[in-house]
Amino acid sequence: MAQRKSATKTEARERARRAAAESMAREQRLLELGEEFFVAQGEAEQIMEAAEQRIAEIRAKAEQEAARAKEAQSRVVAGMKGERVTVPEIAQRLELPAAEVRAMLKASSAHAPTEAADMSHDKEDVALTQDDAEASQRETVSV
Repeated sequence: MAQRKSATKTEARERARRAAAESMAREQRLLELGEEFFVAQGEAEQIMEAAEQRIAEIRAKAEQEAARAKEAQSRVVAGMKGERVTVPEIAQRLELPAAEVRAMLKASSAHAPTEAADMSHDKEDVALTQDDAEASQRETVSV
């Protein structure tokens, strides 16, 4: 009977080893799956951070372009006002509230000093060109 106890003990030990090996293999698979999860989570966070950065860059660029377009609108309104068109008439023509037209005129006047300086230089250039043309005509007539 001693052999039987030994055989039973050996068989029990083998069963315990198989169960432990299966448990350790399962634990290893769970560990690898956990690692895979956290790697994927990190990648997802990096993707979202990069997307947020690109969104911010695109938004900043769009805001700059929209500001330039608004300035162009203000220049058009100022041009109409320069043609001595009244604010209500400008508003009607552009299908805008009069208050918005006034705001655009105010915005264009904020940019006007640099534009006025540019225009005064242009007027000086035109005057000089006219003087040159008149002088050349006088020379032609006197010859």
